This record gives sequence, C-alpha cells and structure tokens, in this order.
Amino acid sequence: MKNDIILRGIPASPGIVIGPAFLFEESGFLINGAAKPIADTDKEIKRFKEAIKKSKRELEEIKKNLVKKLGFTKAKFLDVQILALEDPWIIEEIIKKIKEEKKEAIYSIIEISKELFAKFKEIDDPYLKERASDIKDVTNRVIKNLKKKEEKPFEFPEKKIILVAKDLSPSDTAQLEKEKVLAFLTDLGGKASHTSIMARAIEIPAVVGLREITENIELGGRIIVDGYAGVVVVNPVEKTLRNYEKKRKHLLDIEKELLGLSDLPATTVDGHTIDLSANIEFSEDVDSAKKHGAKGIGLYRTEFLFLTQKELPNEELQFRIYKNVVDNIYPETVIFRTLDIGGDKLFEGIEPEQNPFLGLRGTRFLLKRKDIFRTQLHAILRASYRKTVRIMFPLISDINELMKAKSILREVMDELQEKSIEFDRKLEIGIMAEVPSCAILADKFAKETDFFSIGTNDMTQFLLAVDRTNELVAPLYDHLHPVVLKTIKMIIDSAHRNHKWVGVCGEIAGDPLAIPVLLGLGVDELSAAPILIPEVKKVIRTLSLKESKEIAKKCFGFSTSKDVRNFLSNIINTKLTSIKELISEEVESS
Repeated sequence: MKNDIILRGIPASPGIVIGPAFLFEESGFLINGAAKPIADTDKEIKRFKEAIKKSKRELEEIKKNLVKKLGFTKAKFLDVQILALEDPWIIEEIIKKIKEEKKEAIYSIIEISKELFAKFKEIDDPYLKERASDIKDVTNRVIKNLKKKEEKPFEFPEKKIILVAKDLSPSDTAQLEKEKVLAFLTDLGGKASHTSIMARAIEIPAVVGLREITENIELGGRIIVDGYAGVVVVNPVEKTLRNYEKKRKHLLDIEKELLGLSDLPATTVDGHTIDLSANIEFSEDVDSAKKHGAKGIGLYRTEFLFLTQKELPNEELQFRIYKNVVDNIYPETVIFRTLDIGGDKLFEGIEPEQNPFLGLRGTRFLLKRKDIFRTQLHAILRASYRKTVRIMFPLISDINELMKAKSILREVMDELQEKSIEFDRKLEIGIMAEVPSCAILADKFAKETDFFSIGTNDMTQFLLAVDRTNELVAPLYDHLHPVVLKTIKMIIDSAHRNHKWVGVCGEIAGDPLAIPVLLGLGVDELSAAPILIPEVKKVIRTLSLKESKEIAKKCFGFSTSKDVRNFLSNIINTKLTSIKELISEEVESS
C-alpha cells in the first residue's frame, strides 16, 4: 500500500485544507496542475524548438550588453546557460517525452530540469554544484517563452487550488484571491516574514520554509495542508484524509465557539481590562477586525497600499482609503504606521540592498524621500478629522530621526491649517519600538512620544541576530527568548515611568503562549491579526492579572526560549484545552 509523504515546515497561517497542487514557477507563471495529453506532438515540438531559439537569442543579447558594460570575463557565466540550450541530450530527452508520453513541452521541461538539478546537487565540486542555479534560470526562461502571450502571471483557473512556490513576495501574497487559492506553500520563508503576516491577514492557510516542496510535489496531485502544525501531506491515503477531515471539523467548531467572545471585553478574571486591537493591511480588513472582536486598529500597515500599486499612490487615493478605515471603525481609534518599506517589502523603482533589513528602510527611507513622506502625512492628517487617529513612525533607532520626523509632521500640519483643512492637531504621535537602541534609550524616547508600540518581529531578529525570513535559522528565531521578554519589560517600565502607554503589535501579541507573560509585564494594548484575536481574548479572560505577574516573574528565571515555551505550554495545556488544540502537532498519518 502506498504511504503518505509527510513534509514539515513552519506554520504561517492556520487552517486545514485539501486540494490539487499548482506550481508557481520562478518565471512568474502558474503551471496549471497535472499535464494533459496533447494530440499534435509535432506542433508541440515545433513550439518547444522556437522557445529554445528565442531563449538563446535573449541570452546572447544579454551577454553582448554585459560584455560592453563589464567585459568578457564577467559575462562568461551566461555561456553555461547558452550551452544548456544547445545540449543535444537535454533537447532529445525533452522531445522524447513530448513524443512518447504526449506531454506538453512545459511539463517535459520541468521533469528533465528536475532530473538535472538533482544530479548537480550530488556533485562534490562546489563550482559544478552551483551550476544547478543556471539550470533553474534557463528552465524558467524557456517556460516563459513557451507561454502564450495572452496568458498572464497569477491567472488562476476556475477550481480552487493549493499554490506551491519557491517563495512569494508580500505583494504577490496580497494579490491572492481567497475564493481561488485554498492555501499556499513555499520552500523559503519564516513565520515572522511579511509574506506569512499577509497570509494571516487575508486568512489563507500557509506553511513556509518547506525547503524543497517545489521539487517534491506532483503537479495536480492531491495534498493536505495543516497550517496549524506546519505539516504538508503529499498523496494522502484514505485513512489520513479521514483523520485530517475529522481534525478540520473539530478545530472549526472550536473557532466558532471562540467567535462567540467577540462582543465581550478582554478582561481578566480579577477585573483588569486590556485594549485588544487588530493589525490590518487593507481598508477591507476592518470588517474582519470587527467580526473577530477587535476594539480598534492597533496597526494599519500603510505600505501594502504602495506594494499593490503600479505607481506611487497620490494624496487623494491615500486619503480616501485612510478615511474609509477611520469611518468604518469609528468611534474606535486607528493607528496609522507611516510607510515601512524595505527589508522584504520593496515596490517598483526601489533598488534592492545587500543587507535590506539593516538598510534604508522605515523612517530612514521616508527622511530620504520627503516627497513621499509629506504626501502620506497630508493624507493621514486629513483623515484624522474624527479625532480617532494616531500616527506611528517605524524603525526609529535614533532620537534625531524622531525629531526630524516630528518636525516634518508639524510643517505639514501648518500647511493644512493655512488652507483651513480640518484635522486633529492634537493627535497622538508614537513610535514602533523595534530596535535595541530604542529599548536602551526608552526613557529618552518616552519624553518625545505619546506612546510606544513594540514591534517584536524586528526586535527579535536584531536581538538574536537571526534573519526572520530565513527558514534555515527558523529554530533560533523565537519571540519568547528571555532576552526578548526582558527587552519588552525594559520598554514598558520606561514608558510607564514617563506616564505613557505601551502596546505590542508584533506577532507575539497573537501567540496564546505569550499572553500570560505580556499581561504580567503590564502591557496596555495588544494588537494582532484579526483571526488570532478570539484565541488571545480567550486566554485573557481565563487568567487573572495576579497570576500573570507571577508567570512573567518565573519566565525571567529561565535561560532559554525552550524552557520558557515548556513552562508556558504547561499552563496553556492545563487551563485552556481548546487553545492547546489550535497549536497542537499533526494528526496520525499512514
């Protein structure tokens, strides 16, 4: 009997789905499921040969231009790809597949390139091993040229699919349609990457960091995605399908029960209430925030408006969208984070950097591009007319950056006042506390702000020197590490000494295990993805503030994140069985 193939990755967005696998090639095209037999093999071979010729012409033109710019030696690497297009064995094998198996050229190319890629990976010679990337590049080029002109990237079929890709950018993810995409899986990525954050925002189950899922799936074959446990089952047998269907229904019942808390306050059993808000990316997400019981919007990520536009959004477009958010959530508040571009979030025209997470991003970028900054501030201030808007500056690492940003904000306020445009002159100004320097100098920053919102995603990667998007070091990235918890405490204590309030908007705010600690540390607000809010509220309403303080105190006695997790898991397992099941391991497979 054929067994399941179990692949384990990083759980990025919850949910269990079963469906056909479709491959999103690095060439930017969707490979539509399993290959269908073709009637005219001669015609398909002709198409294949034309695509080869076109690809070769393109590479020769690229090489010619590179020789002019950089010299012959630096352009020589393209010879490997050109030679691959001329290799008689490769061409004959692909033609053989088209003829004998009656497969479309695209599928024949993918199968042969996978064979070659596997062979290159087995070679000991580092130089030859690196040539595997050339095979991938040339494969993608030929596939692109084989695709008909009328076919477009990300053009989905009518049936629902599970999208499989090497990686997806945050802007790619933002374009996924929930009605057509059941889930997505990627080779690369981490739980705190913006691609994962976007998956939770649009409520599509996802597993990332699967290493070589693109090499192991059968196109069009049935797979199970368990976004709770980070597990993918390829070619599941009937017993496994039944087990996962049972788990899916059970967890849906738990989620339905948790939604019943949406109208209740986030109050502990001893009467302490905390503001529980939502992190959102689009104005349409307000409905989801309200449905899941958010009190307001604790983080509106304005960059996703920029990432999904072909051109920079003008003031009027931004104003209309921001106003829509303000009006829809009124009388609750909205915190607009100014454009946080850079890192793994780049839009058209922004040059990639060698070390993007430590480069020109966040407020640094805005101070460099004051035209973009001023336009956005105009739009946000105009949307503040209901007096429920707060502004927050991202990635502030130096007091001078904050003072410059505030100075530009005051200038924009003066401009609006001169034009008699209504806005809230007294709106609260805060910063994302997400850089170690900000934590160490929190007392100084608190004197210049109205509030802090702790961004634990970046704070964790900076404190632990771990790339939050890199699946290879994912086990080292943990927001429950004692040093992260102590840093959060440092910021909260500094803010409260200066009579300022503190929120937490990083992914830790949606982690049920972390809630007892955050409550015990004295956080005033938590802001999480809408789909995570019911779980967070359940934990809050089960605990007392007194016991949370004791829990936080005990966590500071541990040396590793593993010890912290084990301790907190025991608490959740004892007090909250339903929450435990939502963060449990995979079900039994054959």
